Amino acid sequence: MEADFAPGTLDEQLADQLSTFLEEAEPVLFSPGTVPDPFSDSSDMHVRVGIMTDGTWVWQLAWADYVKYHRVAPPRDFLDHIRSLSFTAPELTIERTLEIAEAEGIPLPE
Repeated sequence: MEADFAPGTLDEQLADQLSTFLEEAEPVLFSPGTVPDPFSDSSDMHVRVGIMTDGTWVWQLAWADYVKYHRVAPPRDFLDHIRSLSFTAPELTIERTLEIAEAEGIPLPE
């Protein structure tokens, strides 16, 4: 998900609903590590690493942190999509999740 985004562009209630959706969707890939937060001046602030999906869109788990801590808005089309789902990510089958991983070029263990 790419966007021209800026901190502080979401109201708090929307940011809470959106960050919950972004982190409770289906994980495609998780990493135990973190990376520096590009929106923070503090070297102590980090975001989580992973790839999530709702079966239609695929995004970096870090987006949940950007939304929660900095109220960064995702692309309008994505936000409209999430609203159409009433901020509830659908449950996906393992097969569908693996299809998405393959389509995204994510290496899977054998």
